Amino acid sequence: MKKFVSLLLVLLLSFAVMVPAALADNALLEADVEEVTTFDRTSPVTDWEGEWVLAAAVIGEDYADENDIDTTGLIAVPEGSVKMSVAALLDASASGSDAGVMVDQASYLHAHVYDMEATVTFAEDIADEEATLKLPWDGWLFTVRGENDGDFNMGVGKLSKVGADDKSLYFTKVTGVASEEIDDENMKYVGMNEAGQLIVCYSDDNLVKKDGEVAFGYIFVRAE
Repeated sequence: MKKFVSLLLVLLLSFAVMVPAALADNALLEADVEEVTTFDRTSPVTDWEGEWVLAAAVIGEDYADENDIDTTGLIAVPEGSVKMSVAALLDASASGSDAGVMVDQASYLHAHVYDMEATVTFAEDIADEEATLKLPWDGWLFTVRGENDGDFNMGVGKLSKVGADDKSLYFTKVTGVASEEIDDENMKYVGMNEAGQLIVCYSDDNLVKKDGEVAFGYIFVRAE
């Protein structure tokens, strides 16, 4: 009897540990797509630094309709399939300079600004390469007010480089959604949503300047 009770307690404790994780995953997959893909326009790139893990993927309805893709909305992904390490770096061209990078050539104004670099790694069954993402300081919408004064490196930024054999970052392989159109596109934008999740995505809209539809993309959460 004691052995039975002990075994029951172990099972209950195991279930208690497993349930929160399952609920967390379901909460994201059942969230409102529009809310998840609405970017925080005040989020600075320095808040993006750190280690991230892929929690879900997304395909927009309009993009799916235009390209005969049956799957839309938030999509489950294999646990541990994609990881990303993000760094915010002061622009190298201002190294050792008190003035910083020239941000307004006409007025000859300078500021210290950040670039973003990220390394994306994949599970062995997806890809054996590391992908590199680069986003220069002027890939963000910015406002210059004066010398070393302005709004820089916040909101949504446009990638200048996706260093990978598959520039969609193996989206169809990770999600299991077959689409030649997705395979032919490059991940294009990076930004943080209002829930603090980081989105790497492609869009036909200019997401740097205004909100639009995320055609397809990855949603990352901070690694624990």
